[in-house]
Amino acid sequence: MTSITYQVDSPAKPPITGEIIWAASEYFGELTGRTYSLGEMEATKINQITDLSPVAKLLLSAVAGAIIQHLLDQNLSADQIFAYGTFQVIEKSN
Repeated sequence: MTSITYQVDSPAKPPITGEIIWAASEYFGELTGRTYSLGEMEATKINQITDLSPVAKLLLSAVAGAIIQHLLDQNLSADQIFAYGTFQVIEKSN
């Protein structure tokens, strides 16, 4: 399993932090060790990342979409998510 931690900062409130667990068996090696901005996760911007394979770009898009939906389900505004949201992929051993 892989843990994806996220944080959404706010100028007026404490940051919102949490994690989602990616249960599917995927290789996340290319995505670990970086912080990604949720506001930079449009398909065209992901496609411009030159040091990721096509498969890693698809996985990055899927992860970002899952986090964004998770945060929207918690009643965070899209504006706040895209302006202040970040995430990291952390591989954990079982």
